[in-house]
Amino acid sequence: MSKLKSSLLSLVVLLLFCQSTYARYAAIVVDVETGRVVHEVESTHRWYPASLTKVMTVYMTLVAIESGHLQLDDMLTVSRHAALQPNSKLGLVQGQRISVENAIKAVTTRSANDAAVVLAERLGGTEGNFAAMMTRQAHSLGMYNSAFRNASGLPDEGQISSARDLAVLSTALIRNFPRHYHYFSLTEFAYKGRVLPNTNKILKTYPDADGLKTGFTCGSGYNLIASAKRNGHRLVAVLLGGHSSAERFNQMGNLLDLGFEKTAAGNLGVPLVQLHDNNVEPPPFQLAFNRCAGSAEQMGADIDHGERHAAIHIKPDHPGPRLQQVAVKPAKHRPPPTRSSRASKHTGDKWAVMLGDQTRKVDADAKLSQTRRHLGVLAKTGQPRVVGHKVKGKQVWRTLWTGLAQSEASSFCKKLRTKNQDCTVLPG
Repeated sequence: MSKLKSSLLSLVVLLLFCQSTYARYAAIVVDVETGRVVHEVESTHRWYPASLTKVMTVYMTLVAIESGHLQLDDMLTVSRHAALQPNSKLGLVQGQRISVENAIKAVTTRSANDAAVVLAERLGGTEGNFAAMMTRQAHSLGMYNSAFRNASGLPDEGQISSARDLAVLSTALIRNFPRHYHYFSLTEFAYKGRVLPNTNKILKTYPDADGLKTGFTCGSGYNLIASAKRNGHRLVAVLLGGHSSAERFNQMGNLLDLGFEKTAAGNLGVPLVQLHDNNVEPPPFQLAFNRCAGSAEQMGADIDHGERHAAIHIKPDHPGPRLQQVAVKPAKHRPPPTRSSRASKHTGDKWAVMLGDQTRKVDADAKLSQTRRHLGVLAKTGQPRVVGHKVKGKQVWRTLWTGLAQSEASSFCKKLRTKNQDCTVLPG
């Protein structure tokens, strides 16, 4: 066997043993006082944060207020870029002025994209500059798996976080800005003669909840951060990837119940700061069905062909008092079968294609994004992978597409070569 074939075979064997599946959902509960993890499921799995991004936008705003660089009653002028933001929005128009405090309230209660951009432009000059500031702030807090591209959470393949990182942010918000946390507890927002209700229904459905934030995009699913205080004891919980708004709120209630039960029993895990990310998977596209199918197609994600998604089920053994209880049982955490996984039952899809090595993980992620665009509908088969390994003692990141039949691997490379992209077929 040639040295090249031996190396390729070793790589294929490594992939077959090291591949991890996409998370069906991600969740974490943290005890704020001790900073310890109470419960977690796939909490370091990379995820699109959607409007949970706005927690960081407000965090940055509060940093500026506490440092004296911004005042709550400062008036901000709405730019054309801010006014053109898509829903959800407050309906601001170019040239209009809004106070810092009202912009914060619009973000925390209505998840207003236009108000978020107004704050971003005031602090960063441009939204792009502000996003870079957000990323630096995230890393300084220990959110090592997060990167931001905008202030609102609107879809962007480079905008990623994780349940663990969002828990780090939320606990920092509560600890560092106790005087301003009430903005995330508001049940309504009065603005220009209108009384606008908070979209975060957990504030009404869970007795002990007193904040934080909702989020939704087709890629992320229905996300939620919630904080609750019972008998003077505070928890922060993050749930990512709900398949409906109702599921998000119901299962968050179960997640908080489970958290309070475990903390009452003294069942605490490792400190949150010690929970490290060992996952190299790109974020899943969570809702690739119905009205989200078009978005999934554009991003090269697998499209649901009618299979029912397993519901998220989180249930404590002895639930605490609730306004509403959902009787559920644990579910297996696996993605719905894709076209390639169904085919593998018959053909044993063990072929892969190698797209090259990058010295930075962010460049490897960008390579996969570029590959998705080049592949078009072909990207709906197999699984994209980023695998870290050493070359002459230096860390590099290898980009691959695995789980393919031989004919699919050949088609992949044929298509990519027409785009002047390197591609090597790895035999099964």
